Amino acid sequence: MKTKQEEYTNKILDQLENLFKDDNENKIDLTELEDNKNAADFFHALANLAPTVVYVNLTKKEVGTLDFNHMANRLCMMNSVPK
Repeated sequence: MKTKQEEYTNKILDQLENLFKDDNENKIDLTELEDNKNAADFFHALANLAPTVVYVNLTKKEVGTLDFNHMANRLCMMNSVPK
């Protein structure tokens, strides 16, 4: 049986894959990410900016990207310790 984290991860990955499909109006061309600056911007948006917006929208708590990153790092630590 999948954990909730695995389930959520798979659903999120399915949606992210759509970003790179030709028929998506929001398509991101992979060649665009060959430029290091664009790749850095993409991963910052993916790992920090977008998750912060989702968190703020879900919780109605105003936090910045650095504060959200600290929360995310705590979650990483909590999940790295065997239960």
